[in-house]
Amino acid sequence: MLTIFVIIDGPNIADIMKRFLVLFSFFIFNACTAQQGSFATIPPLENNEAIAYFASGCFWCVEGVYEQVKGVNHVISGYAGGRLKKPSYYQHGNHTETVLVIYDTEAVSYEQLVQVFFEITNPYTVGQEPDFGPSYRSALFPKAGEQTQVVNWFLEELKGHKIDVIPFDQANFHPAENYHQDYVSRLESGQEVVNPGYGINVSIPRRNAFVNKTAIPLKTKE
Repeated sequence: MLTIFVIIDGPNIADIMKRFLVLFSFFIFNACTAQQGSFATIPPLENNEAIAYFASGCFWCVEGVYEQVKGVNHVISGYAGGRLKKPSYYQHGNHTETVLVIYDTEAVSYEQLVQVFFEITNPYTVGQEPDFGPSYRSALFPKAGEQTQVVNWFLEELKGHKIDVIPFDQANFHPAENYHQDYVSRLESGQEVVNPGYGINVSIPRRNAFVNKTAIPLKTKE
């Protein structure tokens, strides 16, 4: 918490306010500056690895789910499906919260990853409870060919669904800030996270609900 002490040497309120605004502006500038360069990076792909994108409400929740899937090597929260060149949490335009999944193609298939998506997604809402609206809309980003066929197969029975289907090469994915990454695992390990109440009441239960019901192979606990 920021505490600002202003020394009052007279009754001039305008002068006091001016000093306060200068100090406050200085704090905001330095806080914003500190965030520059604090975005996550995407690791280079190893042998047999591929990338897939999934958007299904808050990326903290989706990240926590895909991190449990056997064959998933990395999950990075970010923003996709929009036009901004440098989206951020507080200014991401028409991007939706999305996770980038790096997976071992010999251990898990794209079809299985899409199955995970549908196990955690209500296809008839713009967003997922309790997060609704364009920033949380659900989306799939298949490559042309087999992946598009897989997505179409899942969607063909869902008349009136509200899932965006965006070509893989138009995802325009940008990693989110570092403090958004590995949210559930950091929370469960006792590390400081923003809005821990949300993680305890929404992200972890959503992850647990998936783990308890899915038939998709999961990672073994160490």
